[in-house]
Amino acid sequence: MKLSFLGQSYEATIAGTEAPTTEQTGTFLGKPYQMKQTHLAQRQTSESMTYRGVCYTR
Repeated sequence: MKLSFLGQSYEATIAGTEAPTTEQTGTFLGKPYQMKQTHLAQRQTSESMTYRGVCYTR
């Protein structure tokens, strides 16, 4: 995809995601479309941390 910012042109890379189609269909603005199923990313486990004597979790 070709873009420009402050007069400078550059080529943007788009990271695609594999998403298989499902049997479900929908309608948006009067046009039918096939729904896709994406994979959810795994959440990281929370960690207990301390910074300058203050405990917090992330």
